[in-house]
Amino acid sequence: MSQQFVISEVDAAQWDELVDRCALSTVYHRNGWLGAVEACEGVAMKRVACWDGDALVAMWPIGILKKGRMRVGGSPLPGWNTAYLGPIFTTRCEDKLEAVRAMMRAKPISNPSFVATRCMDVEVDFTALGFAKVRDFETYEIDLTRDEDDLFAALKGTCRTRVRKGRKNGLEVRVEEGDGYIEDFWTMASDVFAKSRQKPPYSKKFLRAVHERLFDAGELLVTSAFLGDERIATLIVPHDRKTGMYFAGGTFADKLSLAPNNLLHWETMMACKRLGMERYDFISNRGKPGKFKKTFGPDERVSCVHWERAKNPTVKWLRDKYEARARAKRRVSSP
Repeated sequence: MSQQFVISEVDAAQWDELVDRCALSTVYHRNGWLGAVEACEGVAMKRVACWDGDALVAMWPIGILKKGRMRVGGSPLPGWNTAYLGPIFTTRCEDKLEAVRAMMRAKPISNPSFVATRCMDVEVDFTALGFAKVRDFETYEIDLTRDEDDLFAALKGTCRTRVRKGRKNGLEVRVEEGDGYIEDFWTMASDVFAKSRQKPPYSKKFLRAVHERLFDAGELLVTSAFLGDERIATLIVPHDRKTGMYFAGGTFADKLSLAPNNLLHWETMMACKRLGMERYDFISNRGKPGKFKKTFGPDERVSCVHWERAKNPTVKWLRDKYEARARAKRRVSSP
């Protein structure tokens, strides 16, 4: 018997409870993160649910923008600093493609001229809905259910050496208890990206919006390496109490010789473990997880797939212009 889908827009107050029913949901699908995107990107985030009778089968947080006569859907769009999003499904969903098709056709999504989305369920093939696969996103992931000694033994030799070096140099990793890290972190990040003549991909406003919405809700872990009372490196890790997801990190350049970064990630992983999380995700917005992260002995997997659908070539051209403009805004002008 085919499923008879009913589509509804969900009130923010009910959203997180429904998101938790979906096996592949992330902290990026929850209200706190969506609210930060809404506050900083000027987008109306639609919280859409698909039902089969009384049974929830799928959910899709998607931002809808109007560009002249066109409507653009993003889950996410470039510049939103959101690595994971897209539709998520419950075990009651028998036909995931048809659920997505139903959500796209119904209000409030209403079949936009252009849609960019990611999907956590990497087995779902959106080509039958007119989408083109743009890229796979890969990640390195640590299984935190393993014993701490086993986890440390799994680190590459160079990584263990640098963890020990950081400790020997007198560094102490502390869990941040407020927003006092933001100014230091912004300076660190600005200096790091300036080396490649770019601004950080996120704004200070976005960092504050994330902190304000996630920290008190218990969905944000921030750790810093200190030398005495001096903060020298910081990691920002949103989480859904199941998975800690590395979002951003920064280090003062003149303190790199103290080897803070390996120690900071290791202690952050252990903090996640103590909080009951089962995974530490070295998430990547750029598609590849990177050599540094591989030294922690992680499992490598495809974490999500990015799909796009444009009704005509002109719409695709406008999308490319939008992404190019987002990149251009990050460039630092020559002195």
